[in-house]
Amino acid sequence: MTEIYSSKYNDSFLQYHIAFFTKNALKLNEINFIKNYFNSVSLRHEFKLMKLEFGLNTVRLIINCQTTHAIPNLIKALKGGSARFLYKEFPDSKIDHGGSLWDPKYIISTDEAQFDKMIQNYIGVSTS
Repeated sequence: MTEIYSSKYNDSFLQYHIAFFTKNALKLNEINFIKNYFNSVSLRHEFKLMKLEFGLNTVRLIINCQTTHAIPNLIKALKGGSARFLYKEFPDSKIDHGGSLWDPKYIISTDEAQFDKMIQNYIGVSTS
């Protein structure tokens, strides 16, 4: 279901497709922790987490948000916060990950077809 956000000044519907990749193609072992953390971030930052999928070394999200959300702040909360709290909860995983969980690059699009092309391009570049 699409949710239209309405305020005194505008009506909007923003849906973003986002992908994160682990650094050095690390396999994610703490998926439940990351799921719970991302859900808490969505509540705290007041956006809707519509879909959350995990691959071997990727996380794909679909979020609905308002025009007042600053995407860099959401990405920082999701990526930076998840790594920080994960390492606090599971200190040994920091050693396993070499001290860095996420690749600095992320992919974001409002168009699903373009998003899939961007991911394929990224995967092709990062495996070359």
